[in-house]
Amino acid sequence: MRKKTPPLRKKMKKLEEVQKVDRVKERDFFLKNTHKAMSIGRQGRVQVEDIVFLIRKDPRKFARVKDLLTMNEELKRARKAFDEANYGS
Repeated sequence: MRKKTPPLRKKMKKLEEVQKVDRVKERDFFLKNTHKAMSIGRQGRVQVEDIVFLIRKDPRKFARVKDLLTMNEELKRARKAFDEANYGS
């Protein structure tokens, strides 16, 4: 006879399955929208503006992207200030 799986282990397995499904959905969403952005944007690389254009009607995603872009700019400025302070310019 097979051993019964403890309840905690069952929960962990279920959570892992859900995470796998979520990752697949996120990957599919990203790929679909990247292809869509490439078709509406200029040829070549996908630009940030193309992605922003695609998600503009989803307030949650739009806010998250804006936060990430703002954070990216702050990090660029901080790196530049750090480099200037340490290495001169």
